[in-house]
Amino acid sequence: MATSPEVRSMDESDRPSICGQLSVRADVLANLIDSVPSRVRKRLDKDPAIAHAWTWTAEATCVTISTGDETVRLEWDGESKRVTQLQQVSCSCLLSPKCFHLLACVSCLPIETDAARSDHEAAPNQVSESQPGSQPGDESSVIEINAAMRDAASRCLDAIELMLCSGAQRCGVVLQSALLRAAHQCRAAGLVHLSSAVLSVVEGVVRLRAQSGNTDVTQLQSDLARAVVIARRVLRQPVADLETIGQVRRSFEPVDVSRLVSLVAEPIVTRSGYAGVCVSMMADDGKIYQVSEVRPGEADLASQAYRGGIELGGTTISAFQLCRSSVDVQNMTASPDRRLGRGSKTRWAVRKQTDRPIDDSAAWTSRFGRSLADQVEQLFATDESVGPTAPAEPDFVAFRCQVLGRHEDGVLVKADDVSRPLRLRIALDTDQVPYRENLELVARSPGLNVFVIGRVRRHQAGSIDALAIRVEACREGSDDDPRLELPESWQNVCQLGLDRLERHFFSRTDPEAGSVSLAAAVDSRGQAEPSVDGVAGLARQQRTLVLGGRGSVASPASGGHRRMILMLKRQLLPTAARLADAVASAATESRVSDSGGADDLPGLCDLLAATDRYQNVFRADYHRQAWNDWLS
Repeated sequence: MATSPEVRSMDESDRPSICGQLSVRADVLANLIDSVPSRVRKRLDKDPAIAHAWTWTAEATCVTISTGDETVRLEWDGESKRVTQLQQVSCSCLLSPKCFHLLACVSCLPIETDAARSDHEAAPNQVSESQPGSQPGDESSVIEINAAMRDAASRCLDAIELMLCSGAQRCGVVLQSALLRAAHQCRAAGLVHLSSAVLSVVEGVVRLRAQSGNTDVTQLQSDLARAVVIARRVLRQPVADLETIGQVRRSFEPVDVSRLVSLVAEPIVTRSGYAGVCVSMMADDGKIYQVSEVRPGEADLASQAYRGGIELGGTTISAFQLCRSSVDVQNMTASPDRRLGRGSKTRWAVRKQTDRPIDDSAAWTSRFGRSLADQVEQLFATDESVGPTAPAEPDFVAFRCQVLGRHEDGVLVKADDVSRPLRLRIALDTDQVPYRENLELVARSPGLNVFVIGRVRRHQAGSIDALAIRVEACREGSDDDPRLELPESWQNVCQLGLDRLERHFFSRTDPEAGSVSLAAAVDSRGQAEPSVDGVAGLARQQRTLVLGGRGSVASPASGGHRRMILMLKRQLLPTAARLADAVASAATESRVSDSGGADDLPGLCDLLAATDRYQNVFRADYHRQAWNDWLS
């Protein structure tokens, strides 16, 4: 499923705020876990979040943590603020460095890899040495799988299998150490994406065991399945492409692009402590590219990056100006995921957009010059047609609409070519970005005509994340309709996540409109969407396996399991029934082998990946049909 850039709309961790500025290498944390006595590990397993309540203080070159009786000191490397050696951590107690206080504090830090940092670091001057015009999947992008890679992938599968046997809720520091060592071995062997997936699993387990408000079991399941799929590809194929292997820094290749038109600017906030802004631009080849300015720091950096300068070759321009401009370019380069290169050889000529955003070019007409139903259908069709190495298309849509009023946490609008109302939702709900405040003001202006650029919520038919609006001219005979007058410097465009609307921008609004319960919303909810109960039982079984391990999965002979299989068959889902039976049988065989002697052949890793894939395909088809029904 195509998604927005990975760094968008992530919640901040509930760890001590200082932790967001530091990180620890996976092998360092694994070595620390292995070095402490078992009684210390068991003590931390009983209360994984105990260090969250201690007093964390940032100093010039380190962080000190007061535990009450003892003091822990965490030093870092230069400006990177990374803990890369055990010698950088110490505790005042006599057991240091094999003490409980040290392990509890270091376990709070986000786990860092070069792969994770490369997603946020700009590499404007880096161009790969492959031939111009080469694409992922060409011979220049194919890598031979060596013995070290296979050994690392096998170790990952072993660690994941152990985790599925015990369950994430009982995945203590010993199992976390096995996962960390597997991730570090993958990174050393060059399996960047596999290492990143395993580290994401560890991060999900840490949040789960600490009872974090940011726990996401669905994401944990997805990360586990992704790690299994990549590991199996490495073990079963003699060669693999870069999409499977990954690379530490993006490679940039020449692209045949001469003109770019700005679409939208979005704030970036990540759980791993990065913030900034991303500007999406449409090229004359119809593809959407991105220019990002991201740095380590708190969420308020998004606003600073928006108003600050972005270096584009020999040109410096703010994201505020860039998202309201068109650009002529020469010698342009781009990464496989369509991040634009900004090296010194690239020439950018920026000019303000003086016309409406509805461009007369063939590229715009092909993408956005159609009905909303056709745009959404194109998004789902494109996602089905791309191969494993193709970049995901952003789920952007553009349409004219009229504001109806507030509905739940968004704004209800009536699109020109859709009979049922649509819901404009908050793309990123945090105090540091103004999405919520801006939509609240728009909701108070029923009758306001706007042109919206948004991102489709595939899993919620009728819901679109509103990213930017352009004020439409008042229609004839509508002197009493509400109006929105934006500052001249905004060029009639409001980037909802970065520009802050003010009350005095609006006129002829109804202050009571925001609290009205609209009949249109009731009618739209009254039309039932197709049910997804077909995979609900399979999803519960998968969630039970991930959280509680194989011992918590119902056996094939149990009444609950038989009822689930019967329901799946009645709903004409034989594949789902076979998968559910296979998971239950594998879990039961594993329990028998533990107590009795036969070789342990659970196959839980492969079954988890297969079940996850089946659910994704099933739900993708459901969501597509739900959107078609909503827009028809």
